[in-house]
Amino acid sequence: MPRHITIAFPGQGSQYPGMLDHFSDNFLGEIKENVLNALSFNLFEASKNEEELKKSSITQPAILLTSYLEFKLILESIPIRPNLLCGHSLGEYSALVASGSIDLIDGLKLVHERGKLMERSNEGSMYAILNTPLDLVTNYCSIAASELGLIVSPANINSPKQIVISGDIGAVELTVKYLKDNGAKKCIKLNVNTPSHCELMIKAAEHFEDVINNTTFKMPTYEVIHNVDVNIATDTSQIKNKLIKQLTKPVQWVKTMEHIKKYNSIFIECGPKNVLSGLAKANSIDNIYSSSSKDFINEMQKLL
Repeated sequence: MPRHITIAFPGQGSQYPGMLDHFSDNFLGEIKENVLNALSFNLFEASKNEEELKKSSITQPAILLTSYLEFKLILESIPIRPNLLCGHSLGEYSALVASGSIDLIDGLKLVHERGKLMERSNEGSMYAILNTPLDLVTNYCSIAASELGLIVSPANINSPKQIVISGDIGAVELTVKYLKDNGAKKCIKLNVNTPSHCELMIKAAEHFEDVINNTTFKMPTYEVIHNVDVNIATDTSQIKNKLIKQLTKPVQWVKTMEHIKKYNSIFIECGPKNVLSGLAKANSIDNIYSSSSKDFINEMQKLL
């Protein structure tokens, strides 16, 4: 039985209305009051509203809080100490909060501002490209960007069979056309207007740098690997720099999964839904568990 434990936190797209409802006031304790006092809106009520959850500025703190509470519940229910934390895009902030690098309230404020900046960014488009090699996707992104003088590039390198591209609408559409003309069978347009993890987010990243620099960071109590380079930061300035770069650089999830595979780890997805469990399986990860499963605590207690 593997002893190494990885906990992974999901990003935007894992939200659903009512995802905070199963946490009792008794479990929440002072957290609920602190969150209500700290934010300019009622996160607990907003997280029940499907329309509100379409806003990145609401969804991001809602997912972070849900993920953090799931993490707290795991540690209170099961005698484990994780060896490694990671998160997909927004989930990296959940990992840093769970590791004590960022205070929970500071983390919620941080991702609320991150969400607002993303909402205000240049309009763009994103597509999930399935069953197409990364080098082919990257090549046609480069060709389309060069021809139109616009931006398009891989944004989420999720698995060998799923790559998300992001950028200006025209460049993204031309890339998809070239990919289909050259054998790509399935290109799925994502229901988003914000072109995440590409150079269209440069202005957002510049503004976000001020927010980051006004937030207190500590070194994590657990090892946290980062999206941009799949490395562990050696000081807090590196953590901040990696979070700023994350807005304009692709999420290196395949490399993250390759790093985790070295440990033959127990992989625990901690947060709403089970999107990362599916991606872990697509990356040939074994021993996958999700905190969103009704039997999760029982499964973990039997396993450990």
